[in-house]
Amino acid sequence: MRQELQNKNVILYRRVSTTDQKENGNSLNTQLHSLKAFAHNNGMQVIAEYEEDFSAKNFERPEFNHLRDFVKMNKNKVDYILITSWDRFSRNTYEALGVIGEMRELGVEINSVENWIDHDDPQQLMMKLLYLGMPEVDNKIKSQKVKMNMRQGLKEGRWNRAQPIGYIPGRDPENPNKPLMQKNPVKAPLIAELFRDFSMGTYSQNELRKMVKYESLKLSKSNMSRLLKNEVYAGKILVPAYKDEPEELVEALHEAIVDWETFERVQYQLGQRSRYKHKPVRVNEHLPLRGHLQCSECGGNLTGSGSKSKTGKKHYYYHCNPRKGCNVRFKVEDAHDEFDRLISQMKPDPEVSELFKLILEEKYESSEKTKYSKIKELNKDIDRLKKRKDKLLSTLLDGVISNAIFKTNDTKIQKEILDRQASLDRLGDYHQDLRKYITFGVNMLENFKELYDRADVSIKKKLLSSILDENLVFTDKKYRTPKFKEGFSYIYKNINGLQRMKNKKGDKLSNISLNVLGAGLEPARPQWSLDFKSNVSTNSTIRAELK
Repeated sequence: MRQELQNKNVILYRRVSTTDQKENGNSLNTQLHSLKAFAHNNGMQVIAEYEEDFSAKNFERPEFNHLRDFVKMNKNKVDYILITSWDRFSRNTYEALGVIGEMRELGVEINSVENWIDHDDPQQLMMKLLYLGMPEVDNKIKSQKVKMNMRQGLKEGRWNRAQPIGYIPGRDPENPNKPLMQKNPVKAPLIAELFRDFSMGTYSQNELRKMVKYESLKLSKSNMSRLLKNEVYAGKILVPAYKDEPEELVEALHEAIVDWETFERVQYQLGQRSRYKHKPVRVNEHLPLRGHLQCSECGGNLTGSGSKSKTGKKHYYYHCNPRKGCNVRFKVEDAHDEFDRLISQMKPDPEVSELFKLILEEKYESSEKTKYSKIKELNKDIDRLKKRKDKLLSTLLDGVISNAIFKTNDTKIQKEILDRQASLDRLGDYHQDLRKYITFGVNMLENFKELYDRADVSIKKKLLSSILDENLVFTDKKYRTPKFKEGFSYIYKNINGLQRMKNKKGDKLSNISLNVLGAGLEPARPQWSLDFKSNVSTNSTIRAELK
């Protein structure tokens, strides 16, 4: 027994790092036994006990903060805080010394029952630093090993972090001892559709995020942006730079959800939107071609504006920037009339339209699998809930349950039925959507000029972005040969080639469809920006605004 410790008031503090250690290990019990034995053997009075399952990297610990408050409220009533070992107290030397000093100012000494230190003896200062420093060094060594092992795993193509949306935990079939995430059978197809839809360039991130079919992904704005930039979905892993090792992109071992070509198109769209996201969008119904015209003299983009004549009438012109010293200027009527003449020539043959109907139907059914599955799932849920409702009524009639219990559960089940019915209504009728989808797609194909003429200026600009690969050049009241997007030219210019493919003996519809515009989940929109093997989504915005 240490005589100087007899009758001293003490607080017992014990700690483990995790809840699992607290609930399933015996470390806390072992520490408590050791602390109580020391206090008893030295005639000390235990006035409080605190236990913690928290990291020792700092002192932002709930129970230690309660201990600190207790000491302050009971000043001069606490003599010691007992711990089993210094690594249970802290693994941060600098903060530990600060807390020890703080408590000494309150008249309280912190000490270890296993490695007792005389804080007033200068010769034991080195021992105190050693006891406090070793746990911190040990932590850093462990942390470095973990980081290096994780980095090595990434370099080998093994994703060893939290699974991104669309993947679930799994094991490597070739090495069951190692993790290898697998595609989520429900969410992975949605992620693939999301990438394809955004790669088309018509939908914004926010528009996609609010679509009914993507509701189950529960994407926030920041999550959406990170998801579209994540190479993991394309079967790649970015290994960050470390010391003298450069950043590296490696092939992943897990299965990709999207192909690399689609991923790169998404990055292109993100880059394009990023360049212009701070520029205000100026829309003027008199100037639909603004932003789609290139100066024939300097090659810059033309803008447009109106000016009043002496009679007060406003006349509109497309023109270059006079600050650049370029004076190209022409009337909007001349540019619009010539453009109307240009698009009036775009009429596919009837045979092409018929083929296009078949292709749209095939593409719709293929890309609608997720939505169709969701509709089936909701209908199944509604049937199940209705059966529960009937069964509940039977138990009431049989006197098994009281009327109060029946009403409570009946209301709950009815609410679930209404929620699922609302989701079903938002998804719409599959076959009705298919008819609208095909009708819209074919009408747009056959009547592009009429569609353009009836659209408001914002839809006109969307249509122009969809068909033009480069800005138009207008000179001498004529357009230079415009460069249309590849798929657009294919439908309207290479009709004979398409018909030959259709009539070729042995060709399947699925083979032909690879060379024509694909389709997504809404009535078809003009998306000509992809090559012929790309699937093309549709524009619900255009459909809605033209009803």
